[in-house]
Amino acid sequence: MHKKNLLAMILLVAASVIWAQAVVPEDVYRQIDSAILEKSTPNIDAVLSRGAASPWYPRLEAYVLKKARQLVIQNDLEQAKALSLALIDRNLDNNEAVELYQSLQSTMAKRDAELKKTAEKEQLDSFKQKAAETKIKQDLGKTYKTATNTTTGKKVYLDQDFNDHYRSNTWDFMIGLANAGIVTENSAQSLKYGLSIAGSLFYHAEAFSIGADIEGGAMLLSFTGEQSLNWFGAAVVSAANNSLGKNLVLRLGYAVFAYNSGSLTGNEERFYTPVAGLGLRDIRVGETGRFRIAADYYPGYLLVDGIRFAMGGNMGFAFVLAEMQDFDIHFHADLKDILIVYSDGMKNDAKLILAIGVGNYD
Repeated sequence: MHKKNLLAMILLVAASVIWAQAVVPEDVYRQIDSAILEKSTPNIDAVLSRGAASPWYPRLEAYVLKKARQLVIQNDLEQAKALSLALIDRNLDNNEAVELYQSLQSTMAKRDAELKKTAEKEQLDSFKQKAAETKIKQDLGKTYKTATNTTTGKKVYLDQDFNDHYRSNTWDFMIGLANAGIVTENSAQSLKYGLSIAGSLFYHAEAFSIGADIEGGAMLLSFTGEQSLNWFGAAVVSAANNSLGKNLVLRLGYAVFAYNSGSLTGNEERFYTPVAGLGLRDIRVGETGRFRIAADYYPGYLLVDGIRFAMGGNMGFAFVLAEMQDFDIHFHADLKDILIVYSDGMKNDAKLILAIGVGNYD
């Protein structure tokens, strides 16, 4: 009996020694956990390499394989694949690791194919959307015009015939301080210098615009020809129908032109006439520039003996010199021409008017 007890004790001690040798040390588990957390494949390989000859290595493989399966559940397929591959590199006979690796390889290939297909579809949809937007903008450019909000920088599209004035009323008051004119009558010419004033006030509705231009001036100084005074004055109402064209205006008014006032020869001439004409107004040029042109018919000649025909025309360009809070400083350059045909000749009065003043065309 004594011998049996001794043998049992010896077997128990031997089993305990074998069991202790097969237990994975806690620091090895911590090293594996840390390497998995850091997603460091080299560190995992290093831990497996150091423990490959230990009796507890199969337990370590089982632990790493368990961690790989947990990563699959967490949908971290790349890290799970790396763990299974690390196990295979150390032990190609680990069938569970091989099966897990092959399963992950197949799953990830299908996933990548689906992602690629989805990305290609999104790219194609984006291309189609951009092409459609480009076509829409091209169509908008044909039908509408763009207007930019100066505060936000955003663009809006307005109907081509929509008034692009911010205010319902626009106005200006100009003083012409550098006016040069040349009057040609038959073969004689007279070069003159003068001053002028001009003003306008317009109302802009959704369907129409209407307003008036009033101007007057005098050519005071004669550089050539007889010393005399030429002066003029006009008031013209202009109206536009936006459905026909917001820049096309019908002009109706009255004007007077006087020549050779104060002449020593006493051949002063005054021509009073209604005004009827057509013009283009407020044509934008650049950021602040505006262009206008008009041709007028002067039917007053029908009531004057010796005059067979009379007409006039003007062309002007304006732009902003400085922007103020409630108005802008403007510069105007205008060319004006008047043609009067007499029974025995003709008179042509051409002027260049350079003016500066204030106004608001917003």
